[in-house]
Amino acid sequence: MMAPAGIAAIPEVASEVVRNADAYRDAFLHGDPFKHVVIENFFEASFAEQLLAGFPSFNPRLATNELGMTARKAVNTNIREISPVYQQLYEAIGSKPFLDLVSRISGIPDLILDPKMYGGGTHDNQHGQELDPHVDFNYDEAQKLHRRLNLIVYMNKGWASEWGGALEIHSNPRDPATNRISSYDPLFNRCVMFETNEHSWHGFPKINLPEDKRHLSRKSISIYLYTKDRPPDEIAPMHGTFYVQRPLPQQIAAGHTLTESEVENLRWLLKVRDGWIQAYQRMELEKNREIADKGRVIAELRAHALAPLTGYVLQTGSAGLYGDGWVASHAELQLNPLRTVSEIVLRGYRPESSAVGRLRISIGEASAESSIGTGEFEMKLTLPHPVGEPFVVQMDFQSEETDLAFVMVELRAQHPEIEHLPDVYRELENKCRELEHCVERLHAVEHTVEERTAWAQRSSADADELRAQLHALRSNQLIRLGRKLRFLP
Repeated sequence: MMAPAGIAAIPEVASEVVRNADAYRDAFLHGDPFKHVVIENFFEASFAEQLLAGFPSFNPRLATNELGMTARKAVNTNIREISPVYQQLYEAIGSKPFLDLVSRISGIPDLILDPKMYGGGTHDNQHGQELDPHVDFNYDEAQKLHRRLNLIVYMNKGWASEWGGALEIHSNPRDPATNRISSYDPLFNRCVMFETNEHSWHGFPKINLPEDKRHLSRKSISIYLYTKDRPPDEIAPMHGTFYVQRPLPQQIAAGHTLTESEVENLRWLLKVRDGWIQAYQRMELEKNREIADKGRVIAELRAHALAPLTGYVLQTGSAGLYGDGWVASHAELQLNPLRTVSEIVLRGYRPESSAVGRLRISIGEASAESSIGTGEFEMKLTLPHPVGEPFVVQMDFQSEETDLAFVMVELRAQHPEIEHLPDVYRELENKCRELEHCVERLHAVEHTVEERTAWAQRSSADADELRAQLHALRSNQLIRLGRKLRFLP
């Protein structure tokens, strides 16, 4: 059997997997309780043996869990640094042929490997470790990527079912009575691929190795894949990993006498549950602190939102103004006049879909009120006595829409000492025109003077030339006369 069209061979993946991609796709799409598929002998045989031989030993420094406790699970995300064979694995799982193969099997196009492999890599779980049912975090905020698929390949030869640690896929662990579970032992070179969304609950029960097998551990390689987008019906608010604590063991019932091991197990369950309660309390404190900090920043920004002022006034504070120009149904603007203010003119805008309302502007005891519809509007508030001290402009808007009132286009302050400024401008314009005429006449006179000066200079040159000619004529006549009189040789 040949590989399906459009899928290239991948040296690290068994050729049978590539050839049977469409069959695995059918199994994946019909997986229960959610989409998943089990693929035996996933990696090429010799490559899988090399991965097992080079699997890193347990490192306590990589075993800190979400509660900040040292657990029995070590996670090494930096697989490129483990050995050359893991460098080869990293390059393979990020290659286009590998991602195309997984897309073909899962039906999820344009899959992306997280280059940092956050949370993935090699997972080494020791005796006593368990993983409560959970759904994974759904969004990588730093890279703006949706988490879409988990691909786990197990590296455990000779694993017995009674040792625990089997991957369990749940329909709803919050309802034990109806919860459906599919269970898969973590056998060597077995791949379990499943979608990740808001109901992809999975985990594994406690590992319970025999005394003579506790040098072993549950080894796996976890590969998490992402996309830039996901179907709209799968999108949920960004969240971390959600865990559901395991229910009490079935034998814990009325009339049952607890054994010492059962008491110890109950204490462990309570410790884990208390740990999560503390973690959520700590998280709530941190989030509330973050919300309060951001609230203060927002309040400060709102207090410094600048109104579009014209006139000789400075804004010293505000409430109910937004950076995009919108004004709340109740807003205040603190102003410091640089010159006495006699009138305030407000210009604004309301969108066409807005309901009609009434706007009231007040400064102290003075106020003006008007009905405001859609489009542009203008209101004036004339003060009975000009104001020269800091004052507050209050704006109150009443309508069916109470959150936002209007967009402020301009708030103009009028000043009594420059009320006649338009007349001054007109008089100044007249004087400027008269000055322009005078300048034009002066230029004309200068041109006439220049012409006459040039004429005089030309006339002077002509006179000088005539004088020279007369002098020469006189000299010639004297010479001729002298020759005649023989005064000259």
